Amino acid sequence: MKSFFQSMNLARAMILLSILGALVLAWTGLRFATRVQDMRRNFDTDMPKLATQLVELARKHSQLTDSKKGENLQGEADLQSYIYKVAGMDRVEVGNMDLNSSNDPFTKGVVDKKITIRPDNRERTFKRTTLANFLYTLEQQSRRVKVTMVKLEIADRRLKPEGLPEDLWTFEAEVISRQRLDQ
Repeated sequence: MKSFFQSMNLARAMILLSILGALVLAWTGLRFATRVQDMRRNFDTDMPKLATQLVELARKHSQLTDSKKGENLQGEADLQSYIYKVAGMDRVEVGNMDLNSSNDPFTKGVVDKKITIRPDNRERTFKRTTLANFLYTLEQQSRRVKVTMVKLEIADRRLKPEGLPEDLWTFEAEVISRQRLDQ
């Protein structure tokens, strides 16, 4: 052994380091292989139970979320009362609205209920923030109501093109609620 180290050259040093490296890699590989084997065994036994629990909890979460929202839109009268309720809420307060409704059949048993919303007084003006709060709240508090059209016009019709308008607007909007037909 002493002669091995006395006649040490670069090739022998590389061989010695390679053997040491191979031993370290073999030990590390065996250690991680046992960990992977334990993880696979746990995966095979625990995963089916965890997947069913996850699905059950997701369904329960969806039911609780829906019941918390308390959405009770079931027909056109409820949709109109929903719009009136949102129009009178705090930070919205757009007041009385003129609602015109129409039904467009979507597929068999499903109808799109369209409601055109205008202020009951054509001369009434609103700030953009009030209108944005109203339209946002319509969609935010109901998953079934979508704003599909908004038409904003400057309240001062005598304004010249180079003039700066005040933040007062008139509006018209259209909302749609897709609902099943009761048969």
